[in-house]
Amino acid sequence: MSSPGWLAAAATAWALAWCAAAETTVIVLSWDGVRHDYPERGDFPGLARLEREGVRARLVGVYPSNTFPSHVSMATGTYPDVHGIVDNVFFDDGARYDVGDADWIQAEPVWISTQRQGIDVATYFWVGSESDWRGRGTRYRVAPFDGRRPEGVKVNRILEWFDLPDDERPQLIMSYWAGADTVGHERGPDHPAVVRQLGRQDAQLQRLLAGLDQREAWPETTLILVSDHGMTAVGELIDIESILDDGGVDAMVIGGAVARVYLDEREDLGKAEAILSEVRDIGVHRLDALPEDFRLARPGRNGDLLVTTVPPYVLTERYARLGGTHGYPPELPDMQAVFFALGRGVDADAEPTELRHVDLAATIAALLDVEPPAQSEGRPMEWLRLFPSDE
Repeated sequence: MSSPGWLAAAATAWALAWCAAAETTVIVLSWDGVRHDYPERGDFPGLARLEREGVRARLVGVYPSNTFPSHVSMATGTYPDVHGIVDNVFFDDGARYDVGDADWIQAEPVWISTQRQGIDVATYFWVGSESDWRGRGTRYRVAPFDGRRPEGVKVNRILEWFDLPDDERPQLIMSYWAGADTVGHERGPDHPAVVRQLGRQDAQLQRLLAGLDQREAWPETTLILVSDHGMTAVGELIDIESILDDGGVDAMVIGGAVARVYLDEREDLGKAEAILSEVRDIGVHRLDALPEDFRLARPGRNGDLLVTTVPPYVLTERYARLGGTHGYPPELPDMQAVFFALGRGVDADAEPTELRHVDLAATIAALLDVEPPAQSEGRPMEWLRLFPSDE
């Protein structure tokens, strides 16, 4: 019995859509600690090409503007109060956060949602991707994290993935790069070493671009380059642990721009709050009264008190020894990150000024024609243009 005409047409359309989707690839690179204005500081041909042929914008992150919450927000499309990664270092019921254990993340990451929907994914050191999440994994994963791994090795692997047969090639590739974070911390954001480090990163970006050129990959490929946060110079120390100690309160304090106070005795909460409330240039917050715009209310993961400050102050001695730091409110210019996109679906005539970390997951999903992660609150970015011929 022959199929009705509408059923045959639908089957043909589905097959064409499947073939188109099978060719589509999204590559996301994260360059740690690259402030939005760093590209103006030197001659970086790779970044210049991304800007010239694609789009560039400032990327506004989440609070605190630190590496782990930022990367997880980009991957989940939501904020720390939902995904649970409230900072780089924190405790939950006595257990210290382990970035290598993906189950600390309480919202679905885009590498899981995409793989769950039948599209193969590869992750190379993206924060939180080093292990299965709630029993699910990706087809390809490089782990554990090795901070000494050269970016050239990562480029080689990305291009190797690209050269796999169509039924084996990942369509979403997410890779963490060193960026300029370490040198920015050690020497400060204005040191010439920042430019030299970016030059090394850019050389490997050029290798990746050349590899994609050689493979004539651009009609089906989108390359997105992001960073997690900016950087600002460290100024005066407000040593809140010593202040509490002088007031007769024993506590452990963790953090630089946002600090969690872990009291030895929970009964000292009111006393600790009263002592710190007398200190200038900080905010002292009880956990049941965190400002809504922080998006940090996650029971069990914020210590006993949350203390905040603004540049150039830092709240613990460890951070005072640095030349540069981050973690301050993401709307501050020095905290804003870099963003570039090039290739399929990128409207080179678009002129976005600010984009959001939480919109990255939805944008990736739109490019791959899948649903975004389950808890995503983001939306596809305004530069995205997918026409009927792309679908």
